[in-house]
Amino acid sequence: MHRSFPARVAMVGLIATIAIIAVFTLAVLLPAQDQAPVGTAPTSFPAQSAQAAGEEDPDEEEPEEQRHPAGTAIPLMVDQETRDQLSAAARAVVDPSGPVKGAMNVATGGTIYYGEIYGKTPKTDMHYVRATIDLVYFWKQKGDGPWEFQGGYDARMCNPRPPSIPLALHRAWGTMGEPYFDGNRWCDGQTT
Repeated sequence: MHRSFPARVAMVGLIATIAIIAVFTLAVLLPAQDQAPVGTAPTSFPAQSAQAAGEEDPDEEEPEEQRHPAGTAIPLMVDQETRDQLSAAARAVVDPSGPVKGAMNVATGGTIYYGEIYGKTPKTDMHYVRATIDLVYFWKQKGDGPWEFQGGYDARMCNPRPPSIPLALHRAWGTMGEPYFDGNRWCDGQTT
């Protein structure tokens, strides 16, 4: 069978293209000689084998938790366990028939702002919560200690002043323009 020159060139080009695609595909899918195939565990070293067997290497130290510098504000997501703890803290000090009884409803509703200000150690970290339910309610917690209910405040009234929440946390929450922030601005925008 005799083919024309252009047909032979096209056939060689097609075969070369298929070969290049096949080599590229194999290079991408197959691991290099110094890498383990995808989905397999790497070869264990003696230290890893001892740890896998439940033994601890006495020379190895626990890696320290990476901490942010003291004063760093981090907004956090509130979970149901935290909501329940806040409700319990309020229930412990609030008269169920009193004006701040709505604080106990933090477990089931409201707009919650929850955040952490890093201390020098985890024991000195401070957690703050501001919840808007029927009033604005505040809690704080030092380290892993118990939550402390700080009271409920009516946004329409200037007194009493709400507890102080660090300005850095208001920045992290994006609540700088609201009338409750950190005692730096209250009611008519006067600074203190």
